[in-house]
Amino acid sequence: MELYQSSLGEEATDEIELTLDQYTEAKEHYQTITDRADAARRLADNDDFKNLIMTGYLTDEPQRLAELIASGRLNEKTVSDCSRQLVSIGDFRGYMKNIIEQGGMAADELKDLEMARDESIAQEEAKA
Repeated sequence: MELYQSSLGEEATDEIELTLDQYTEAKEHYQTITDRADAARRLADNDDFKNLIMTGYLTDEPQRLAELIASGRLNEKTVSDCSRQLVSIGDFRGYMKNIIEQGGMAADELKDLEMARDESIAQEEAKA
């Protein structure tokens, strides 16, 4: 099966061939990423998740840690521990953001893959 490689919405310039197995593997890969993005969106709409994670962990906890650091009552090790926790919170926020962004990119790739498959089938049918 011939599929065309598209580069970020530009017209395809290089023709590539994928076997049915490669097509299936790519489709499953992109679908897994989009499924995870959908799960992250559902979580973001869940009231318990909003309360515990979005508000409690991603908003209130950094504020609490910053106030502890700013209080001047902590020793150097405790300040270091608080800073490490702030970095961890940022890492988690970045992880969740990346899942959503990757899901959008994977959905685009999945759409392009399906379009290329359809074009390939149409070409094969036209030859017959």
